[in-house]
Amino acid sequence: MKLLMNAYIILALCSGIMALTWQSMRFPSSTPQTFPIRFYQQVLGSWDGRSCPSYPVCSVYARQAFQTHGALVGSWLMLDRLIHEADDVHRHHTIAFEGETRLDDTLQRNDFWLNKE
Repeated sequence: MKLLMNAYIILALCSGIMALTWQSMRFPSSTPQTFPIRFYQQVLGSWDGRSCPSYPVCSVYARQAFQTHGALVGSWLMLDRLIHEADDVHRHHTIAFEGETRLDDTLQRNDFWLNKE
């Protein structure tokens, strides 16, 4: 019984901390398809510590792809970005952004074949 009570107290504390953390997050209006990306940006990205070498960062690129082309094509573009990112480090145009050198890899450079102009 004591073990059960301790487990309950730990769960109650953890859920209280998560509720306070959740309330303090700023989630701008987002569609259901971009919610996981926003969650990554607000929660997991801060714990990850790694920084995407591209401009815009991968999570912003993914959100733009989803908002511009929808979930299916947006997810293809996002996966393509994640896959080709490692190859582009050595042979791509770079820009200076906030004191760092980043790869210039915008959505417009990768979705030109989708635009029907």
